[in-house]
Amino acid sequence: MELARQLVSERTRPRDGYPKGYTKTEVPTNICSAKTLTRLESGRYRGLKVNTVLGLLRFYQTPYELADRIASLAEAARARDWCGHYASALDDGGWFYQQCEDNANYLVFHSYSLFPSLMQSPAYYRMLRDTTQVDFEADPDWVKGLEYRMARRQRWIESQRPAMFLLGEAALTISLGSERDEILADLREIAALPFADVQVVPFAAGRYELQPWTLRLLEYDDGEETVINVESPRGSGFVPVDSARGKFFTGALKVASGKSISLEDFLK
Repeated sequence: MELARQLVSERTRPRDGYPKGYTKTEVPTNICSAKTLTRLESGRYRGLKVNTVLGLLRFYQTPYELADRIASLAEAARARDWCGHYASALDDGGWFYQQCEDNANYLVFHSYSLFPSLMQSPAYYRMLRDTTQVDFEADPDWVKGLEYRMARRQRWIESQRPAMFLLGEAALTISLGSERDEILADLREIAALPFADVQVVPFAAGRYELQPWTLRLLEYDDGEETVINVESPRGSGFVPVDSARGKFFTGALKVASGKSISLEDFLK
């Protein structure tokens, strides 16, 4: 699914003269047919050829570093020892998820104990920095990290894409330190955006199925498949929404949403 979504993102990213990227029928047939491209972008094509992926990336004029990463995903998908190869191809800089998120026309986030990153303000990011007590092998570039998050958040705000944020009460009742007032003021501003729906699942609702999972649902237009990005101790990755696992998460999301109240009501 990671490879499939990245190929969709590369085909549909805006270009001069092509604000919506390329349609499938504009891809030269000597690279692959529209039918093969559809199968590649579904994430379920077993006849994947690395040369086909490279041909597509050359046509899309994909930057070299990104093309190299995508080619690594293609090689991993064909490898017999898939896990060993895939570990070295995983997204370690946010490039893949960021493109998926930027292309989505509807977003849903669930987090039990942290604000989803699109909602994180500079004050919230400083709180994370100042409360981190574990030593890293190399000190994180906090300045660059903040710039990345704020730029990502601003792109979402400017796009006015509808988004639902479902927070566990723990995300708000955990100590936010000296930045608390500024964090909550910014959170209220986000919740006031006409395209943002911020909900809280209170402790009084009890346990719910989605509780241990961090979830991001990315919905696309033009018939592209909705996908779910999941993170938990049991595993992480992208899940097709119409798969058995995807239906579990969408069902759990509906249940959790039914137990929630608006942020405004929670903060009264």
